[in-house]
Amino acid sequence: MLPFILVLLTLGSTLGAGVLEESSWRTVERDLAPDALLVRLDRLVNVCVANYEDLTTDLLLGIAIANAQLRSILKQPLREPQRQFVESLAKKCDFVESRIESTFNFPSGANAVVSKLLIDSNFWSMDDKVQPLVGSNERPKGGWPQAPLHRARRRRSQLLDDDDPQALMASYLEAIDAGGPSEQQSDECLSELLVMESENEYNATGTSGIGKNQKRLTLSRECSAAMSLRKRSYGYHLTHKLLFYIVLARQRFENVDRSFVSAGQRKLCEQILREADLIAGFDFPDLFRDLFMEQVFLCAFSHHSELPEFTNPAWLAAIVGWQNGEGCFKYYADEGDGVVGPNALTTHCSTHMTGVGAALLGLFARLQLVQ
Repeated sequence: MLPFILVLLTLGSTLGAGVLEESSWRTVERDLAPDALLVRLDRLVNVCVANYEDLTTDLLLGIAIANAQLRSILKQPLREPQRQFVESLAKKCDFVESRIESTFNFPSGANAVVSKLLIDSNFWSMDDKVQPLVGSNERPKGGWPQAPLHRARRRRSQLLDDDDPQALMASYLEAIDAGGPSEQQSDECLSELLVMESENEYNATGTSGIGKNQKRLTLSRECSAAMSLRKRSYGYHLTHKLLFYIVLARQRFENVDRSFVSAGQRKLCEQILREADLIAGFDFPDLFRDLFMEQVFLCAFSHHSELPEFTNPAWLAAIVGWQNGEGCFKYYADEGDGVVGPNALTTHCSTHMTGVGAALLGLFARLQLVQ
């Protein structure tokens, strides 16, 4: 019973919804159950199957990451109907993911190279042993374990109550487009991680103990500067930087200290948490929902259990509520009079937001199912 009470307290303190009927809380818990999340993912993937020829790299990347989560789930003991459903869903993801093979016939630009190499569920495959959801050694089945709530409340108070929220939002709007890395820099630096064509060593502080025959990383000065942890970034610039460190960790270069990379991810997620708290404090304005989803996914994926806010069921409840009846997520900039916007797959489906949604639904289903 304790996990359910903690969910109740967390949702009440975060969403400010007041006292609700017990049936309402049970509805929230039901909507966040792994099977419910997988059904949502299935609806999303069906849209991709129906629009196979029009899929973009943003959407394909999200499907590839979700597919990796499904493969991890299939390694676990499952009920037979559940296993059959996940296997069917994974096959659909395999089909959607295959679209990348014909998207770039002769990749040359950094974006094409990165897309070709990252849109691969094998790259995003999960280790057999996954860290607990929020750092506990025991995870009650069917529940959402929570870290001590006083820490989350204290951090939220420091960010929103002790400061002027309106001033914070005004400052955030000014800062969000400043800094780096830019989208182009992000693609170029990721390509350096993936294709090893740069010349200067990056963070050659010693070996990671992986083995003498492992590959070594060299990184250009431009990318070293763009991805520096000493330079503050905001918004998508900050999440792009975190993605760089996530990919860096998965490459396991011989000359890169893994503890440095892990500490870097944690530092970036601490900065992202300040922004995510601000967005949540303003009740998730449409303008920031796509960014908020990216923030939650990347930091939850990074397994930093000491930042349990990113696995907060209140935040996930808000996000799944943004999935529309078509199975997609729609970014406010793609709103129009029944027309397809510049970043839309259909009139109901924004490609980037839906791609992040796919990855997020798969991840949170896995975090509950993988023991």
